[in-house]
Amino acid sequence: MSVGAFIIARLNSSRLTEKNIRRIMGKPMIEMMVERVRAAKTVDNIVITTSSLSSDDQLEELSKKLGIYCYRGSLENIMDRIVNAAKTYECDTVVELLGDNPLVHSELIDEVVNYYFKNKYDYVATATNEYPISGKKYLFPVGIRVQVYSVNAAEQYIKYPEYIINENKHPCSYIFEHPESFNIGYLEAKDKWCFLNHPNLNFAVNYQENFEMVRQIFENCYFENSNFSMNDIIETVDLNQDLKLLMGNKPIIK
Repeated sequence: MSVGAFIIARLNSSRLTEKNIRRIMGKPMIEMMVERVRAAKTVDNIVITTSSLSSDDQLEELSKKLGIYCYRGSLENIMDRIVNAAKTYECDTVVELLGDNPLVHSELIDEVVNYYFKNKYDYVATATNEYPISGKKYLFPVGIRVQVYSVNAAEQYIKYPEYIINENKHPCSYIFEHPESFNIGYLEAKDKWCFLNHPNLNFAVNYQENFEMVRQIFENCYFENSNFSMNDIIETVDLNQDLKLLMGNKPIIK
């Protein structure tokens, strides 16, 4: 049984072009993210999963430099890209990570993966206000999302053609919007993760001000501990309230 961390990234984003390779402390942002993902004990392989457009050639070149895999496929059909990447690298479990979520942490990845296997789910995600979750839940911030699901569940996207290449839907929407067909679980921000029960915080990098926020967090935390924790991030934000002004609180699934 092989677990792959698939970092979804592209360089032609209309909101912040080439954000994945913008420099933080002299390194591309996605390289800083790979460093954090590499520390996950449950992940066997890391795959930058990008498009076949020439504009994404730099991501393939960077993956070679970092000694990780790269898979290139459909720009628009992200789930098709993920399925084929998983098959190419013989992974039966997908950890889907977004390339504009560079602050995601290895410990959180391990927690979600273990929760997935322990409960034999088809799909598990960190609970945020981006999901159709009913009832009172303890929610994580946006922008540190971890999703784990089986390749079998991923392959079933073809049964939901209305979700394919739908700009208003996340690639996994056909899963979490059909709990009658899939065994779905959410890891909540409680117990050991209670310090992350901040649903109004947003660490995703979609605009220049978001990038500036993330850059400042790395500069504040990295030298003390290159794999700084999620608690370090929250403490940094608490001590530097101006960082919240750089977030933007509108959740974006895309």
